[in-house]
Amino acid sequence: MKHIVAFILFTLFNNLVFSSDWPEWGGTGYNNMASSDTGIPSAMEPGKRKKGSEEIDLSTTKNVKWAAKIGSQSYGTPTIADGKILIGTNNESPRDAQHEGDRGIIMCFDEKKGDFLWQLVIPKLGAGKVSDWEYLGVCSSPLIHNGRAYFISNRCKVVCIDMEGMANGNDGPYKDEEKFMATGGKTFKPGKKDGDIIWLYDMREELGVFPHNIASSSPKIIDGKLVVSTSNGVDWSHLNVPAPQAPCLILLDLKTGELIGEEASKIGESTMHCNWSSPMVAKVDGKSSIFFGGGDGYLYSFDPNAKEDDEGFLVLPENWKVDGNLPEYRVDKDGKKIKYAT
Repeated sequence: MKHIVAFILFTLFNNLVFSSDWPEWGGTGYNNMASSDTGIPSAMEPGKRKKGSEEIDLSTTKNVKWAAKIGSQSYGTPTIADGKILIGTNNESPRDAQHEGDRGIIMCFDEKKGDFLWQLVIPKLGAGKVSDWEYLGVCSSPLIHNGRAYFISNRCKVVCIDMEGMANGNDGPYKDEEKFMATGGKTFKPGKKDGDIIWLYDMREELGVFPHNIASSSPKIIDGKLVVSTSNGVDWSHLNVPAPQAPCLILLDLKTGELIGEEASKIGESTMHCNWSSPMVAKVDGKSSIFFGGGDGYLYSFDPNAKEDDEGFLVLPENWKVDGNLPEYRVDKDGKKIKYAT
């Protein structure tokens, strides 16, 4: 079946100097989507393509500084820091002939000019719609912090990348980008326009997580720790959770990617669909807290200081939980169960 390509354009408002970056989904750990900047235009026109070209004619735009082509779909939001912009997309407009076909992509652009700087290419799982839906690309919005960025790939891996890409060399400690980006036994030599991986954490391999449709959500940082929801969910039938014991929220060491905490509230056992929710972090009365909308319909508050349980696992203490899916909302007017609500 022929796939029809729809081009998504990334635009920036003209005549506007941002006084602050937007380094993560929601702008800050609070996820409030609120900016302190003023004078932002209330309207824009994306413009029209030049005849016989995929390039946008900027003279037909309004309040647009530049436009850059990405893939055909993008589910996350652009994140901005240190003069660079990151965005997740798919590979329907390949920028490298070595990588053709369906892939997850993280692209990096220059904030001022819109120049393409580099990309990280992520092969598909090969599981189809059940765990890595076709053409969704990377749905996670990268979190930019101190020259690095963190996101969840379509392969259900937490990835830490260097914001400079390979332009300043392969920093390591991860040095296997050639294998990471290659598919079908093909050889691939990373260049200066490719992404540079610092570390990886495979949630399927390490935790037994079963991602439903796509591994999504966007990470947060609190007290030097990376907070990640795992996208653990149901199988293709939407009736069974293949990995009910797998954690739905974890903490990783920001520098090394080591697992340093996981929820033990049995969210997976009662998950109705999937754990795609992005966590938020805050200090309440001076105490650091993680807030997470679980796939079981509860809003949780966790202490980010993990404690070792009787079996030696580092567990996140549960501060409290609130049922966001009350019993009376789980049935229709005739008392019959509502799909995904029970």
